[in-house]
Amino acid sequence: MTTTLAHRLADYACALEFAELSPEVVHEVKRRVIDSLGCALGAWTEEPCRIAREITSEFSAKRGSTIIGTSHKAPPDWAAFANGCAIRYFDYNDTYLSKEPAHPSDNISAALAVAESFGATGPELITAIALAY
Repeated sequence: MTTTLAHRLADYACALEFAELSPEVVHEVKRRVIDSLGCALGAWTEEPCRIAREITSEFSAKRGSTIIGTSHKAPPDWAAFANGCAIRYFDYNDTYLSKEPAHPSDNISAALAVAESFGATGPELITAIALAY
């Protein structure tokens, strides 16, 4: 039986350990998280971000994820939505310039939400974000 590319990627993702990341990668992931949080806070007063927070405030979860800038915990998907809106609003987040440019930090709001909801450690979060990139 041939292993598909999808299976090989999944095996790699499941096997990667924080200790395998270079200090440079860890440093750059931390920079991307700080940058994303700054983008989210900068967009705090913007109407679409306010609306996203308002919608998200209708959903609560004990083991949820924090909406940036509040004490409210929402289910991870809703937190990722509201936080992602704020991170992305001004389009100041990082850019990967390639044949088709992308914003890989769009993954950060989802990684933060899932990590908080499941009680992941800092190294686990950093590893997840490095994988997302």
